[in-house]
Amino acid sequence: MTDLADTLADEMTARLKDDVLFIETDRSVEEAEAFCTRHAPWRSVYRFSNGVTTESFPRSEHVPNPRCLAKLRRFHARIDLSRFAGKRVLDLGFNEGYQSIFMAKYLGCQVDGIEAYQVAVDRTSAIAEFCGAPCNFWVADANSFVAPETYDVILHCGLLYHLHDVWSAVKNTCRSLKPGGEVLLETTSYEGADKFDCKFMNWHAKGNHNYWALSPETIRYLFAEFGCTEGREVDSFEVGALAGTGMKRTMMWFRKPA
Repeated sequence: MTDLADTLADEMTARLKDDVLFIETDRSVEEAEAFCTRHAPWRSVYRFSNGVTTESFPRSEHVPNPRCLAKLRRFHARIDLSRFAGKRVLDLGFNEGYQSIFMAKYLGCQVDGIEAYQVAVDRTSAIAEFCGAPCNFWVADANSFVAPETYDVILHCGLLYHLHDVWSAVKNTCRSLKPGGEVLLETTSYEGADKFDCKFMNWHAKGNHNYWALSPETIRYLFAEFGCTEGREVDSFEVGALAGTGMKRTMMWFRKPA
């Protein structure tokens, strides 16, 4: 790498080390506290350079995520995120926007994001604006959303097992990549006796939006079927209620050849 690339890679490592989103801001303490109060309860941790943190405000009981940048940290340890500087990025299922905001604010990426509900779009748009991160969020269905050959990078984290039509979802993700584009995918996977075994997981976390834990080999097959012929597993680990079930959180990288 060049000296500039080395510096940027080291900066990304430093910013990701605590798994929370640190925001450099010139907003006053009073402004930041009013903002955090207005948007509470919080699912994730935002820490501002003026000392205000969302940790001091009510926390959501709905799937709290105090280590919101842990996935990006794990990816960065294996795939240098600094190479995505200035790229066009799609964040599928952006949640509270932490990954989108990080990529826009600290890598200068042009970030779009989709979620299923307008309330999520409105809230996260306000958060991004307050943080000084130019992101575009809108409502769309990740099963069917496609923007042909538009994006250099697609973040597909914590979403695949929530989609009822994974065939169409993966096809549309691959179609939305530019030639040479890359996908960073994190999902719940299942490893059974056969390499293509999958597990129906509607029981998990009350089941309302949980469908299939696919095997890593099945995921690789799907992405290759739709043009992302380069791919590999970069990390895999057991968490909480998944321990001992054959299911893991798995992180994978894919690329559409140029």
